[in-house]
Amino acid sequence: MTDAARPPGRPRLDALLVYGGRAVRATGMGVLAVLIAIYLDAVGLSAPRIGFLLSVSLVGGVALSSLVVIAGPAMSRRHWFASMALVTGLSGLLLVATDNFWLLTIGSFFGAYAASGMHHGPIVQLEQAGLAEIATPERRTRSFSYLSVFSSGGRAFGALLAGLATLLLKAFDLEPVDAYRITISLYVILNLAAAVMYMALSSAIESEMVGGGRLTNPLRTRSRGRILGISGLFGIDSMAGGMVSDAFVSFWLFTHFGANEGTIGAVLVVAQLWNLGSIWAAPYVARRIGLLNTMVWTQIGANLLLIAFALAPTFPIAISVFILRELFNEMDVPTRQSYVMAIVPSDERVVMAGANNLGRTVFRMPSTSFTGLLWSNSVTAAPFLIAASAKLIYDVAVYAAFRGIKPPEEDLRASQGSEHDSEDATPPEESA
Repeated sequence: MTDAARPPGRPRLDALLVYGGRAVRATGMGVLAVLIAIYLDAVGLSAPRIGFLLSVSLVGGVALSSLVVIAGPAMSRRHWFASMALVTGLSGLLLVATDNFWLLTIGSFFGAYAASGMHHGPIVQLEQAGLAEIATPERRTRSFSYLSVFSSGGRAFGALLAGLATLLLKAFDLEPVDAYRITISLYVILNLAAAVMYMALSSAIESEMVGGGRLTNPLRTRSRGRILGISGLFGIDSMAGGMVSDAFVSFWLFTHFGANEGTIGAVLVVAQLWNLGSIWAAPYVARRIGLLNTMVWTQIGANLLLIAFALAPTFPIAISVFILRELFNEMDVPTRQSYVMAIVPSDERVVMAGANNLGRTVFRMPSTSFTGLLWSNSVTAAPFLIAASAKLIYDVAVYAAFRGIKPPEEDLRASQGSEHDSEDATPPEESA
């Protein structure tokens, strides 16, 4: 961007702070993804209660996300970032301080115990809208790719840190519950650290509406039809994804194959490293075949592999298929975020990000309880098969509904390509 086009403040530093905050929070989420279901089982909760507790976490995400969407202009995004991270960290204290079901329910409401990745919750929509203010259209997908890379890297490191529970069990002869609680304490510390980082953000991430004290009505935006349509479709995908989140994959490997916490953590580390490569490649793939095509076709491959994972007869085959699936499973994340930011006016990006976030979270709320109910008598492959089928239906539906809606930069490249076919192999925005 030219100096005249740059937003006020420190856009490059702000981008690094957003990426860094995501990495720190993702590390905590990686720890929780491995241990949360195992820990709750160890303190005596039944599978249906575990599913209910994780669903409550998603209800809390909806409530906090709605608050940010409606009251977002009332204060700066910097303060929203910091306050939401602080609430998450403080709520995590209940997880390590008590095994009372109702206190854990309160903590889960505010504390994101569902460990469902970094695609939900109020901070996600703040990240998307903030980065869209900083990045040029040509660099927008790459910016979201960086965000996902930091997320996957953090989750991989967090999964590795979850192995601390196994080390504590062996080195100090602790009770499993105590070892889990010590390790989960990292989740609290990391979210509080993210809150401190976010306080250093500048005005570059803000929109002109921030600080006006006004409330926003998402149903009165010009693009509400497009926003509600794609948010509903994303919700179907999210509902299916919630049935097979990392927490349930961890529990499946633990119960079905007898894998220990350290082994599961190692598997998730390798899977996240595969995620890093696919996320990094996503902008280049999207530049060749388009954002929507990248979103759809990579997910079709991932969902077919999810079916193979559920039916795998042995642990080595299961983890091989799971890791291969992760090569494709996250490639839609930066492309989806970039696509939805591109197809609405800049002043409606917060609403689009918030609606997508809410749609994905609302639809995801019953999914963890559904898996818990399916597993109430025995742990079977049914949730994985149902989720993969629903995701394949979503893939077809979103392609059919939005194949004719292209981001402005893709229309520009198409027009340039028709005039300069020989330049197709050299992306015009590479120097941006």
